[in-house]
Amino acid sequence: MSRFICTFAAQMDSKRTSHQGSVLTENARALLDRARRYCALSEQCESGVRQKLISWGAASDEVTPIVERLRSEDYLNDERYARAFCEGKLVQQRWGRQKVLYHLRAKHLPKEVIEAGMAVVDDETYFGIMADEMEKKLHALGGELTMEVKRKMVSFLISRGYSSSDISRVLG
Repeated sequence: MSRFICTFAAQMDSKRTSHQGSVLTENARALLDRARRYCALSEQCESGVRQKLISWGAASDEVTPIVERLRSEDYLNDERYARAFCEGKLVQQRWGRQKVLYHLRAKHLPKEVIEAGMAVVDDETYFGIMADEMEKKLHALGGELTMEVKRKMVSFLISRGYSSSDISRVLG
C-alpha cells in the first residue's frame, strides 16, 4: 500500500513540474511555489504577477509557463481580481468609478473583465457612498452649502474619481 502512495505522489509531482509538455527548471519551480504563496495571500492580476516574477529574477522564457500554471491551478483569475478590486476600492476605499477604471486599465485587463468587475457595485450603493462622502466633506467645510463650499466639494469628489455627471446627479 505504501509503495502505491509513493508512486502516486511521484506521478503528481511530475505533473506539477511540467506544463503542456514543458519541464520547469529548478528555479522556475521555486518561483512557481513563491508565486502560489503570493497569489494565495490576495487576488492578483496577470500583469502584476508577471512584474513580480521578473522582479524575483525569473527569466523571460520562464514567466509564461509559470503564469499559465497559476491560471490552470486557479491561483490567477483576472475576472475574480477585477471583482475584488472594484469591491475594495468602490465600497471600502470609497473611490469613484473613473479612478477605479483608470487603475484597472493600467493593469492591462480586457474590457469585458473590467465591465464584469464594475458590475459588482450597483448604482444605489455607489450613489449612496458618494452622498456619504459629500456629507462628510460638507461637515468638514463648515456645514453650509455656499458656492465656494460647493466648488471645493466638487473638486474633492473629482479627485476621488467621481465623474462630473455623477456629482451633478447627486448634488441636484
